[in-house]
Amino acid sequence: MAVLDSIQEPQAPAPFWNTALRFGAYLALTLIGVSLVSYLLGIMPVSGTAMAINFVVAIGATALFAALAIKFQRDNLDHGFISFGRGFLVGLVTVAIGVFASSLWNYVLINFIDPGYVDNLKEAFMETWGQNIPEDKLEEALANFDKTGEIGTVLKNGAIGAIVLGLISGLIGAGIMKKDQPVT
Repeated sequence: MAVLDSIQEPQAPAPFWNTALRFGAYLALTLIGVSLVSYLLGIMPVSGTAMAINFVVAIGATALFAALAIKFQRDNLDHGFISFGRGFLVGLVTVAIGVFASSLWNYVLINFIDPGYVDNLKEAFMETWGQNIPEDKLEEALANFDKTGEIGTVLKNGAIGAIVLGLISGLIGAGIMKKDQPVT
């Protein structure tokens, strides 16, 4: 007969890679969808308003999917408990996968779907900011636009975005979804 008052040994947490890959893919599809809709509507991401909206959408989507991944890992694989650190790691990896994959979409868009997109961005940038930036800084900014389609730039920007958004969203998601095992 089992003793109901016995203390259970803490069980080792399950690997989180499948969770991170699954929810990272969902995040990538969401970010790609937002980017595709934005592209099809002709919204140029060079105005202050468009940049602010893109940032809010990115933070919202990444925080949501980080929290969903942490919740899934906690409830379905880690026996109902997850520490802040482990939740943060699950969220960080999930967001890193999603953001990095969506940056690869940008590479495909710029180089294969619409090779003239960078030129359109440069024109929109000139119209929006051309009068407000000193000439030398304007030339530097326009030169940076030409590097946008290079694979090295895409990989570097994807990694930076993955780290920054992953850190922010991982902290938010872990703070909301953590549930420590009770101490007995």
